[in-house]
Amino acid sequence: MRNGYFKKALNQDIKRGSAETFGNVLQVSDVTQYEVYCAEIVTKARYNKAFQGGTIDGFNVVALYGTELTRTESQQRHCTCCRTTVRTAEDGSLVIQRHENFVGASYVGKPPNLILGIERMVPGEGETTAALRLLDKIKTRHYYYADVVTLDSLYAKTPVINKLIEQNVFSVIRVKQKNYHIIKDAEGLFSGRAPDLVKKRANIKSHWYDEDTSGKKYCYDLKIWDEESFTTWEEVKKPLRVLKIEETRVDQEGRALSEPLTTHIITTAGKEEITAETIWRILHRRWDVENKTFHDLKKYWSFGHDYHHGDHAFLVMRWLIVIAVNLFLLFLFRRLAGYAKHYTQKGLIEDISITIFTTELSIWDYG
Repeated sequence: MRNGYFKKALNQDIKRGSAETFGNVLQVSDVTQYEVYCAEIVTKARYNKAFQGGTIDGFNVVALYGTELTRTESQQRHCTCCRTTVRTAEDGSLVIQRHENFVGASYVGKPPNLILGIERMVPGEGETTAALRLLDKIKTRHYYYADVVTLDSLYAKTPVINKLIEQNVFSVIRVKQKNYHIIKDAEGLFSGRAPDLVKKRANIKSHWYDEDTSGKKYCYDLKIWDEESFTTWEEVKKPLRVLKIEETRVDQEGRALSEPLTTHIITTAGKEEITAETIWRILHRRWDVENKTFHDLKKYWSFGHDYHHGDHAFLVMRWLIVIAVNLFLLFLFRRLAGYAKHYTQKGLIEDISITIFTTELSIWDYG
C-alpha cells in the first residue's frame, strides 16, 4: 500500500479516510449488524449444501475453542472490556497486563471450516460463561447448526452439557480429570474386561471424503472400552456414555512411534447413534479448530493485531476478519473446487493480490 502497488485498483484520485478515521467509524458501529451478516453467510452456505454429507463420518461437527488474542502492559492501548492480570516482576514491582480473550466456534473436518461465531470474554467471567452465551447466539441464528459439538476438558461442566442437550445436539468432551466420579465408575467396569473395539492402523481420515489428507504420515493402534447409561453425574439431564481410549501412534508399516496414550471421553450420544471409532475420530479432528482455524486467523489474517483499541472497534474488526475468512473459504472450496486440490490458501491470496496489482480498473468501478 505505501509503495503504491495497488494504486490503480484503489484509484488514488478518490479521497480516502485515514486509519484513525476508519477506527473511529468502527467504534460507533453496531456490532449486531456484523454478527447478522456473518450468520447470513453461514446460513446461505448451509442451504446451498456446503455441508451435505457431514464434515466427519457423515456428521456435521462443530468445535468450541477459547484463545487469547492480545496482551499488553500499555496503559493507553486498552478499553473497559479488557481483562486485567497483575503479576510481580523480578524487581518486586507490580505489572498490570491487559488482554483480550475470545471463544470461537467453527466446523471441523471436511472444509470449508466456516466460523459460526465469536464471543468476547468480559472482565470477571470465565470461558465457560462466554461459551454458553455463544451457544445461545448460534442456536438463535442457525437453530439446527450441527449434529455434534466437540469440546476440551475445560467444558466438562454441567451447564455446558445440559445446554447442548436442550439444543438437541450431541456433545463429545475429552475429560482429563480422572477424579470425576463418572470416570471412576467407568474404570471399575472397564478394568475387568477386554476392549470393545481393537483396531490396527486406524486413521483419523474420513474415508468417505476422498480429498481428506489427514493421517498421511501416521496412524494409530486402537483399544476402546465403551459403556453407556451412566447416571453418576446426577445434575446432567440424561445418562452419559463413557469411552476409554488407548492409542499408540504407528507408522504405515505398523512400527510404534510413541508410548500408549490413554484418554477418557464422555458423550451424550448412544452406541446406536455414533460408533466408538467415529467418536475417536471426532476427538482428534477437534484440533482442527486450533491448528487450522484459529492458527490461520492469527498467522495469516492478523486476527490478534490491535488496529484500533476501543470497546466496539476491536470487536467489530474481529467480525470483519471472520466475515472475510468465511467468504474466502467459500470461494476457495465451493467456487474453485478443483483449485483447492492443488494450491494452498496462501497461494490463492498471492494470486488475488497479483491480480489486483496488475488490473487496469479500479475496484470502485462497477461497469
